[in-house]
Amino acid sequence: MRIDQLQPTPSVAEPLEIPAELLASVQRHQAHLAELIVSLRAAGLGEDVVDASIRTLVDSYADDLTVAIRAMMKAPDHG
Repeated sequence: MRIDQLQPTPSVAEPLEIPAELLASVQRHQAHLAELIVSLRAAGLGEDVVDASIRTLVDSYADDLTVAIRAMMKAPDHG
């Protein structure tokens, strides 16, 4: 599912400022997603397979991000 397919439609949000502690992870996962899409399309796979593969990678990233955010919240210097 793409973000433009969500119901109800997400409201317009302010740009998200990524905490410095998460920036490298976000950039790494963005690069992996871009590489995955290019590779799958170059292999001639259908958009349904590309979408499912992206969903799998995003779900994995969500797990990683949740762990990182929980660790940040437990840090002594967290506001």
